[in-house]
Amino acid sequence: MIKGYPSKIREKALGLRRNGWSIGEIAFCLKIPKNTISGWVKDIRLTGEQKKRIEKKIIASAELGRTLAAEANRRKSREWKKNILVSAMRFQGISSQNPDFGKIICGIFYLCEGSKYPSTRCLVFGNSDPAIISCFINLLRISFNIEEDKLRCRIMYRYDQNPEELNKYWSEITKIPLSNFYSSKPDGRTKGKSTLRKGYKGICAVHYLDARLQFLLQSIGEAVIKSGAGGDRTLEPLACHASALPIELRPR
Repeated sequence: MIKGYPSKIREKALGLRRNGWSIGEIAFCLKIPKNTISGWVKDIRLTGEQKKRIEKKIIASAELGRTLAAEANRRKSREWKKNILVSAMRFQGISSQNPDFGKIICGIFYLCEGSKYPSTRCLVFGNSDPAIISCFINLLRISFNIEEDKLRCRIMYRYDQNPEELNKYWSEITKIPLSNFYSSKPDGRTKGKSTLRKGYKGICAVHYLDARLQFLLQSIGEAVIKSGAGGDRTLEPLACHASALPIELRPR
């Protein structure tokens, strides 16, 4: 017995080392700590070929370790993303359950991406993401009593894009008839330049010819922002000023 290990175990370790095994391989094979193996084989001199083999083994092991670590990180990433997506599912359909939620979402959307009153006097909401445009206009239809004949659409596009195809695409997304699409010109800055973004369909600007709805959405968005800021009285959104109100809505 040698320090709690049978002599034949030590002899096996020595034999493996003489055959060019690394200390790590021997420790793994015999289920013995590497420090113990190192002490047993310290007097054994390896040949040049054996050293090269061990070096290659160490490099291969490190590469495998990096691959396994990368896969473990990807697995962890997939797991936390999955958990978040599952927890977020409870918000799906919330706007249809309570119309006020739809109005709040529309108001925040508009405050971020819509044209502001009084610089413009009708609702204009633009984005290049079809999911955002579809969500906004669907919530607009569900949450507000809009008139379909007041809906218009304009597509801003690049020089190498086909406006007819783009209009047809966005008409299907918005359910706004092509007859209600404004004509537009390509962005002059893009002349002679190829569109690199795959699937880019230009920017869709939804118009609704009503300053009241524009102002209402803007006011809802500003009210939510002010509430989120803790009702800070120093924040005075545009809609709070009587001078910004349409004449018919100003206090008398």
